[in-house]
Amino acid sequence: MPTPNAATLNVQPRQRRSMYEWLAESPEGRSVKTLLGELSIPEPELRETLRKLEAAGLAKRVKGTWVAIPLEGAEPPAGEAPDEPPAS
Repeated sequence: MPTPNAATLNVQPRQRRSMYEWLAESPEGRSVKTLLGELSIPEPELRETLRKLEAAGLAKRVKGTWVAIPLEGAEPPAGEAPDEPPAS
């Protein structure tokens, strides 16, 4: 699956974009239980939003934890080295 880009995120409805940004703030991911405690959204709606983000290639579920897939061309989080060294 190709890495999602900003255009993929921009065509999502506001709620999904907000959910993606919420997930992206936590590189280790968040569980549905954690998200329910932090957000004011009904559980069925939360699960549907996460499934739709996954279908768009913007999020994935790993052992009960949802994580945002980094966008193509996005800056790596602080403390993480890029995959390739800069060309000199």
